[in-house]
Amino acid sequence: MWDCSRRFPIAGGKAWSYLALAAGFCLATFTLLAQESSPEELRKLARNPFADTIRLPITVDLYFDTNPNSLAGSDLQVEPLIPLHVSNEWLLIPRIDSLAQEISGRFGLEDTVVTFFLTPVHVGRFIWGAGPALLIPTATDSRFGLGKWGSGPVFVVLSQPKWGSAEILIQNIWSFSGAHDRGPVNQMELQPAFSYNLKKTWYLATGPTITIDWTKPSGERWLVPVGGGAGRTFKLGRQPIDVNLTLYRNFSPLPQFSPKWQFSLQMTLLFTRHR
Repeated sequence: MWDCSRRFPIAGGKAWSYLALAAGFCLATFTLLAQESSPEELRKLARNPFADTIRLPITVDLYFDTNPNSLAGSDLQVEPLIPLHVSNEWLLIPRIDSLAQEISGRFGLEDTVVTFFLTPVHVGRFIWGAGPALLIPTATDSRFGLGKWGSGPVFVVLSQPKWGSAEILIQNIWSFSGAHDRGPVNQMELQPAFSYNLKKTWYLATGPTITIDWTKPSGERWLVPVGGGAGRTFKLGRQPIDVNLTLYRNFSPLPQFSPKWQFSLQMTLLFTRHR
């Protein structure tokens, strides 16, 4: 559901390897047991990033240029979420966002964003979480990252009515140190996300990551994806899993955002806690 990362590699070649690797992660975990939950409960858990549930999202992105049949790039992201009880009233949910990708035949890692969300255990109509985000320059190639350390706040609010879910994430990161030959970082990310429940635990979903680079002139700051897709929550054996496919058209005035289309496959393994 979340996607707080700078993406858009400009060349690719390992796309189908990424898909096979992601599927392998799922197959390797099918022997793990999970607490019995109804399909509707599992679908609700899958759409709630603050549920007291261990989650393992595995996301593969394929990027295409103006011609949808022209492959432009690919990446793989694995971001485990393990809620920690800091008291009877509060959960701390650390999250690590790091991407593996290939550019011009070279494979490597992007920068890493570490986020710590504090969220109440007992919630009402709205579920929320807030905390700090830390940008770490872990990129193995200058083309993969920003070359800066940075930090900033992040806030998420979520509601899950009977028809589905609605969520908004707001994050802004400012650089405070790093390579002197790289420009400063002042970047906001907005993630509105919606899902609409269908029969047999199918759902429609959209969750674009809107990026605003405040260091650019006012007419060149925005990157806005438009699109969505569908998914389903189900069990393979006793292992709950959520799978969704989405397609987005990226709109931006900046010429370096060359991939116009983004196809995403996300598989999330759910490990509910025994009570």
